[in-house]
Amino acid sequence: MVQRSFTLLEVLITTIILAIGVAGIIWAFSAGMYATTDVENIDLALNIAQAKMEEIKNTAFASLADSGPAVDANFPRFSTTVNVAEGQNPMQIEVTVNWDVQGGSTGFTLTTLIADYSTQ
Repeated sequence: MVQRSFTLLEVLITTIILAIGVAGIIWAFSAGMYATTDVENIDLALNIAQAKMEEIKNTAFASLADSGPAVDANFPRFSTTVNVAEGQNPMQIEVTVNWDVQGGSTGFTLTTLIADYSTQ
């Protein structure tokens, strides 16, 4: 009766294949978690920018001015900058929200026009 068993080479190859598979699964989970965090930050930054835009819309036309960058009181990782193209009617308003990400910073800008109807 001949007993057959695994050789050292077969065990080593199986271990390497298993390790590569496990590393791939761990990398996929890590990338998924990073993508989820990125989407959450974009959503939060969009809400901050929209709230700032609403605040600007409720400001008198003559009082519109540049501001920032200012750290948001409720979300300290996010900063908001407002740029106003003065001397025009309608004025172009840009609200830029920036935040830190792994390896640097990112952000986006919302743009709108606000007109002064009281002078017409």
